Amino acid sequence: MVRVIGSLEELDEKIAECEATLSMSDRQRLFSSFAMQWSPQSKDPFSSEYRDEQLSLYRRITGKKYDVAHEVSNFDLDAATARPFPYASLDPETVGTQTIAVGTILRKLADVPRGGRILEFGPGWGNTTLAMALTGYRVTAVDIEEKFCELIRRRATQNEVDIEVINGDFMWAETVTEPYDAVVFFECFHHCDDHMRLLRALDKVIKPGGRIIFAGEPIGPAFPMPWGLRLDGEALWAIRSRGWLELGFNDRYFRNALESLGWTVTLHESGETFIANVWECRRLAEYTIEIPANDPQIGAPQASQTERGIVVEDLVKGWAFCGPFCHLPKGRWRGIVKLDTTAEQWGFGVLEVCHGKSATVLNSVDARLPSETFEIAFDLAEPVDKLQIRFFASKRSTFIVSSFVIMPDNTPPHEAEDHSQQSNERRPSWFRLLVR
Repeated sequence: MVRVIGSLEELDEKIAECEATLSMSDRQRLFSSFAMQWSPQSKDPFSSEYRDEQLSLYRRITGKKYDVAHEVSNFDLDAATARPFPYASLDPETVGTQTIAVGTILRKLADVPRGGRILEFGPGWGNTTLAMALTGYRVTAVDIEEKFCELIRRRATQNEVDIEVINGDFMWAETVTEPYDAVVFFECFHHCDDHMRLLRALDKVIKPGGRIIFAGEPIGPAFPMPWGLRLDGEALWAIRSRGWLELGFNDRYFRNALESLGWTVTLHESGETFIANVWECRRLAEYTIEIPANDPQIGAPQASQTERGIVVEDLVKGWAFCGPFCHLPKGRWRGIVKLDTTAEQWGFGVLEVCHGKSATVLNSVDARLPSETFEIAFDLAEPVDKLQIRFFASKRSTFIVSSFVIMPDNTPPHEAEDHSQQSNERRPSWFRLLVR
């Protein structure tokens, strides 16, 4: 049962109990046994009043005004050079989850060209930093803690790689003059006291076609406010005893914050460990999703999925495919279903785009075969989840789908509106009745 802490005296008792516990598993058990409760009064999470409330709560818990100078760590530099965290924990579970997370970040950087420039904030022990440098990237590491900076310099020398190390805070981003291919935050973004200022600065930090990677950050639907101090046991221990700023983010707010600045947000959820959850952000104007038709997230209700794609064979009437059930930010979009032109093609049907659990239809168009692609344009006035493109065969149809593409649509708005209205008028009455 979780004990709700009502005073700083009670909190200090629990923290002392945690400090006296050497076993990492026992300490985690203690962390999960207590918490505090608090709700902000300000309703606008983008306002200065909301931020002031959060910093005021920090003062109440720590007894001091927040300063980035509090984000320091006391450790034995020589011992960490020989055996840095997570290996210093001597805990296989901790080492394993950290290794999975670092590997996941590297995979999400796979299309950054060899020799590409990557900026990492808050690298700490430098495990991700070293992994990126050893993979062939040119890495700049920015950390507020000088001892972490020195540790990374030593580890870079040990591994014979060049890493640019800068002792600075998040707002160093505002000084960047030569942009990077990617920016990485691994378990550190939640220490930024002015995250909107930082996100605005990143626009000039990242090259066209580049991306932001957030990994292991406390972002999720269960967080009880848009953003603010986490009040679980572990966060309270870090805030009260270390003076660190420990923020959390509701996933809807996190998406809205980035999308308001022109970034798309895609969550790559790990099935193994929370710290390997990766939020990948790209500029909206450059954003394209391409998914092979044999991907598991694509459905084929009355067709078969093979290595070649979705094989639709002599389908008389019914749903041939649907997917990719993805999140999309607001904007004007075009969905493209690529077909295998070397395969037999004939038939006719209706292609439509819809979203959500109730499959709310955004647009529908006739889809005739033979063709190289099926295409459909649609507008989103707000972000949506579970967006899918699907095809209903209204005459006997045969074809093979190779992939799905969703990309920004640059068609003039009035042309798209006319097209949408015409296509909906063409939708057969029997089809409208069928899908209601």
